Amino acid sequence: MFLASGLIGLVLTGQPACAQPTALPIPESDPLAIDMDSDPLLALERQDGGLAAFKQRLQEAATESPAIAEAEARNLEAVAGRRLAKTGQLPAGELSISSFRTLSREFSNDPQNIIERSRARQRTDALISLTQPLIDFGASGDRIAAAEERVTSSEARFTGVAEDVGLRAISAWYDLFAARTLVALGEALDASHVSLGEAIDQRIAQGVSARADRIRIDGTIAAARARLAGFRRAEAGAIARFAELLGPPPERIERAPLPLPIRVPDAESIAQAIETTPAVRAVEAEAKASRRDAEALRADLLPTISASVDAGRYGVFETDIDYDVRARLNVRLRLFGGGDARADQAAARAMADGARADRVRDEALREASIAASDVRALEEQLVALRNNYVAARISRDVLTERFRVARGSLFDVLSAEDAFFTTATAYIQGIVDLDLARYVLLARTGGLLPALGLDRLSPTTWEAVR
Repeated sequence: MFLASGLIGLVLTGQPACAQPTALPIPESDPLAIDMDSDPLLALERQDGGLAAFKQRLQEAATESPAIAEAEARNLEAVAGRRLAKTGQLPAGELSISSFRTLSREFSNDPQNIIERSRARQRTDALISLTQPLIDFGASGDRIAAAEERVTSSEARFTGVAEDVGLRAISAWYDLFAARTLVALGEALDASHVSLGEAIDQRIAQGVSARADRIRIDGTIAAARARLAGFRRAEAGAIARFAELLGPPPERIERAPLPLPIRVPDAESIAQAIETTPAVRAVEAEAKASRRDAEALRADLLPTISASVDAGRYGVFETDIDYDVRARLNVRLRLFGGGDARADQAAARAMADGARADRVRDEALREASIAASDVRALEEQLVALRNNYVAARISRDVLTERFRVARGSLFDVLSAEDAFFTTATAYIQGIVDLDLARYVLLARTGGLLPALGLDRLSPTTWEAVR
């Protein structure tokens, strides 16, 4: 009876050192009448942490991420490029002031050199010129449109970075949750194995058990500790990833909540949803920008017409009023110089960017379809893992009760306990895998940021930077 009570202590009832409260249930005396609603592991599938706190942690992680800062800077660059493109249709002014003083001068025919004799020894001139483009056959308009598309692309890239940061943060959260839960179970299992070893030692001292039983227990303890070492290694890596993305991890971490019920979309819905994803929007905008750049370079082959006004004030300090004002009409046509080749290069680049947009769209459709099929498969897998866990628990409890009342084989019970532990860890991993797959599906169909409240993030402006 003492060994039987020690065997009951084999299950995980203690609180592990890492403050993760999950434990395996103790054996029941009536295994066929177990209330599975009170099972602590089955409760993990129904319970999660607070959604508001989870969203706030993700939003803080996104705003402090260096990747977000980099994407904001890229967007500022695109906005500045748009302003630069718009100046191509505005007047351009140039002001120059020059002053000279002759330090020494001597000409052999100076009395007859009227020009040199009339040149002042010092003079300051001020010149101003204003030029307004009149006709460029749409080149400047194409460049402005291309710059607008690049701003659109950079904004989509910013959204994509925010989505990636959010998804990686969620993955880090679940990694730490799973690792700590498995470490908690493993530590409690190790402690109960040690207690069972002490019970076996007493049985050996009483002459009831053979010394070989102790060797078997030692082997079981060693195998469990090797498995626990793997769990702790995974926990250390999960803590590092969590700290990188979300800051210092909490003492107790709960399963992350799903922000909304996830319905697996059909193929038509997926095809429509991917058009709103950041990656697809970004490459489409870049392809449009390349096409407008190609049109601008083709328009550069045609003449450009501009009007200008030049005004000069000569001898600003030396004369009372010497000036002239001239109006000019300029027609400029570039001859030779490789203009056709540059236009052809831009056209080929536009074709390549268009093909890349099609490729990215196909890849997005593929990834979204895979994410949807993953969710469906993992939902079915979780049902099987849950049933397997329930069956393993009942089997463990049956063998434990049989050993208690009929002195059955201890090692059958140990094998059942190990199988139960294995199914429990697989069930926990199944919960984590399904939750992550649902978040990935949200991301692949463009719904992750709105669901987490990260869609309110927007790139900073030049006014805020200055």
